Amino acid sequence: MKKALSILLALVLCLCCCAALAEGEKVKITIVDSDGVTVLNEFEIAKGEAVTDIGYVKEGYVLQGVYVTPALLRAYDGKPIQKDTTLFVAWQSAMADERPWMLAGSLTGYPDNAWGKVWPQDNYRLQPVEGQFNTFAIDVNLYTGDEFKIAVIGEGYAWSEVDSLDSRNVVKSEYMTGGEDAFDTGANIKVLQDGFYRLTLTTDAETISLCKISAERLGDAAAAEYSFDLQVHASFLGWDVEQNVKLQQNGSDYVWYGEFDCNDDEGEFGVKNYASDAWFAAPDGNIKVNRGHYMVFVKLTEDNKLAAPIVCETPAYYVVGTCGNGGWAADANAENEAYKMANNGDGTYSLKVSFTDKETAEWAGGKVAFKCVYGCGGNVANEYWFGTENGDNILVAPGEYTITLNPAEKTVTVK
Repeated sequence: MKKALSILLALVLCLCCCAALAEGEKVKITIVDSDGVTVLNEFEIAKGEAVTDIGYVKEGYVLQGVYVTPALLRAYDGKPIQKDTTLFVAWQSAMADERPWMLAGSLTGYPDNAWGKVWPQDNYRLQPVEGQFNTFAIDVNLYTGDEFKIAVIGEGYAWSEVDSLDSRNVVKSEYMTGGEDAFDTGANIKVLQDGFYRLTLTTDAETISLCKISAERLGDAAAAEYSFDLQVHASFLGWDVEQNVKLQQNGSDYVWYGEFDCNDDEGEFGVKNYASDAWFAAPDGNIKVNRGHYMVFVKLTEDNKLAAPIVCETPAYYVVGTCGNGGWAADANAENEAYKMANNGDGTYSLKVSFTDKETAEWAGGKVAFKCVYGCGGNVANEYWFGTENGDNILVAPGEYTITLNPAEKTVTVK
């Protein structure tokens, strides 16, 4: 019995000694600067403890973060340390950031922003967050597909090439990702989900790469309101905004139309909505044209998207109605040669035609109903329908006629 007790006491003493030894064991902590080389501090802590203080202050800077890799990608999570460890630190300037950071982009809810062209910029300037150092924020409605950057933009659309933040500065989330590359800098920040957001920017007054943008979705976005200012922007116009051809809206329809001349042997163009900065062209790039006169029709959706391929063809005057194919506006196309009106050289257009019984309609009292139109590709704008003085269809019995249109006077005569 005494022997067993002695053995037990010996084991207890051994364990106590081991515990005491473990309790006094130390591990070495090495603090290295953000260059991955310069040692800033070395100290010891008890094995199993966490590092709570790096024991170093860098004049003119505040500690941005402590990392376990020299690339400063994986942060030290404050867990207990069991062995000698090197930690890497990143710094932010302690200098106050007084730059006027501005939200700029192609923003559905704010078409007047137009990549920062609006001035003054108060509505789009990020405001300092009270009590937080070099932190700015703005609350905005954003919609799927919107793209933006946050930059310093001065009067006269003076976009800073240096002070510009893009997808490289954004904290990736289910709401934001990288988009297109605008202005030859980094990729835009692209919105992945409609919402009312708070964009928060934390900056470093000296190092642009340390500036971070985060997005918090506060709720649903307000219903978007779209504005439209469609213009043809073309190579044969020198890509000169001053030479753009402004398109007209077809009444209240989401259709715009206009005409232009290409005086180059070859050219290309697109249609831009200058109210939202949206660009419309062909699926594979700008629309190609040769020397000539053209008419263009652009049909959009209510939310500023292309509803159908852009129509761009040489326009002409046609006689359309129950006659021919009976397609009305659809018959204003280059294949409808039989009902295409000839240019008389004096500002008038004529067509000699023989209407048949097959071209009559019961609703027209058994007569042929027609109007003269101007268009292309099966498209006619409201202002290019010419009929009676009251704007009604012209009704005639089957037979041979000469139809003459005077577009300037908007008159049609039938003999």
